[in-house]
Amino acid sequence: MQTIDELIDNLLALRNITDSKTFFYPPHPRSISLDALGFEDEKKILFSVLTSIKKERKTIVVYTDYDTDGISGGAIMWETLHHLGFTVYPYVPHRHTEGYGFSPKGIDNALAKYNPALIISVDHGISGRKEIDYIVQKGVQVIVTDHHIKPDDPPTSARAIIHCPLLSGSGLAYVVAHEIAHYFGMSDALKQKLFDYDLLALASFGIIADLVPLQGLARSIAYHGLRVVSQSSKPGIQELIKSAGIRGEISAYHVGFALAPRINAVGRLSHAIDALRMLCTTNTLRARELAMQSSHFNTKRQDLVERSVREAVAQIDEAQLPRIVVVQSEKWNEGIIGLIASKLVEKWSLPTVVLTKGETGWKGSARSIPGFDITDFLRSLKILTHVGGHPQAAGFSLPDDRRKKFLATLALKAIQLPQFDPKMQRIDADIPLRLVSLTLAERLSKWEPFGIGNPKPIFRSPIVIQTIQSMGKSQSHRKLITHSTEDTSHEVEMVFFNPSPEQITLMTKGSERICIYTVEINEWNGKRKVVCHIKMLV
Repeated sequence: MQTIDELIDNLLALRNITDSKTFFYPPHPRSISLDALGFEDEKKILFSVLTSIKKERKTIVVYTDYDTDGISGGAIMWETLHHLGFTVYPYVPHRHTEGYGFSPKGIDNALAKYNPALIISVDHGISGRKEIDYIVQKGVQVIVTDHHIKPDDPPTSARAIIHCPLLSGSGLAYVVAHEIAHYFGMSDALKQKLFDYDLLALASFGIIADLVPLQGLARSIAYHGLRVVSQSSKPGIQELIKSAGIRGEISAYHVGFALAPRINAVGRLSHAIDALRMLCTTNTLRARELAMQSSHFNTKRQDLVERSVREAVAQIDEAQLPRIVVVQSEKWNEGIIGLIASKLVEKWSLPTVVLTKGETGWKGSARSIPGFDITDFLRSLKILTHVGGHPQAAGFSLPDDRRKKFLATLALKAIQLPQFDPKMQRIDADIPLRLVSLTLAERLSKWEPFGIGNPKPIFRSPIVIQTIQSMGKSQSHRKLITHSTEDTSHEVEMVFFNPSPEQITLMTKGSERICIYTVEINEWNGKRKVVCHIKMLV
């Protein structure tokens, strides 16, 4: 007879977790060093360049990306250097007029505005060989910190490249900034405030928002960072939490679905520098104003995405889904095409590419499913001059005269792929319903934070449906009271959010079904109980 202990051991083995103590109690991220990551030489160059810059009173620009990972990472790097007395300015390119990462236009604007002697990239740069050559030709040094997939032709003219795909841009910025703070003698009190609380909280935002596998170093940052978000002294973080209506401890779900979307929305519909200002300001009123603005942009973004997704779905014959979904429009806002792709992946469980018309050609964004590296696939087409990203997400630009060839080559290459099963559902374990209890839910809660690389366990059990109740404002959800096929006395409450008409027809009183679900803890008025969230009935 299977026990909860045996189930936990099986789940650990399934995820290839051999050191359960480190997994459940990750070391604090401040213990992560550049030396341990293999960057001893790069660290020496970094310190040497910064020492010279400070001695000569020259200017540094932290050139970061405009998404949550880049904004939080840019804030970490800028704030650390600022506290250490460097003359340093953040630069966030405008998504629509300058584009992702280094671009000639963005570089020229940054140089003209700040006249830096050094540019430090955060969350980009590993694919910017030509652009970095251009910066260096202008007499400016470059240090790259990035986590994206390294291309075949990485930069050669940067003074140092600190590239670590195990972390996000913000996670790597945290590690680098902590080393800088230590080397330049930041006081222990300030270092503790920043790297145990404020900047650690920001690092966790980027780790979670950028879908970095939550294992090893990344898990350490997410695990410890989430625990201190509510204790951060940053007005911007606290006002952002208030604007999202969140109470209590912050979870990975809160970051991924409430906080990060608000940070991202600023750059999608306006200029992301305001998101960085929100996270860095010490003025509560200013933080509140910027947080309210981010919520406004987020609401507007949601409306745009909903409308655009409907238009995208209309382009696809659902009776004959392709192996890779491709949709395009000349009018979609390029700031939301990644979100359109994500929504279509949710809908069909297929890799998705979304194209929209930009100022100088087409902009593309892609999202994938576990096990399929979309960035590697797009690079293999040999059509795109620049593809940036990681296995689950990619972005690219496409000249007008290459679009038709790109689409034809993608369609031909996609046909050669094995057929993805849109209905395939990941199952971690088949278990008897008698194991579902508050004890199991509490044991599973120690696996948090959940995400890519550490997904929430999904179980499958035979059940008997006792009662069915509609719930929610629109009565579109269902609450079931169930019991196992062997023991009618062990009742389990299950909730199915927005079931399809086909799934609703399977819900009849007294019927036996196979249920695929997750196990959750529900807290209300100080009481805790176990509730299962149904993913599918068979």
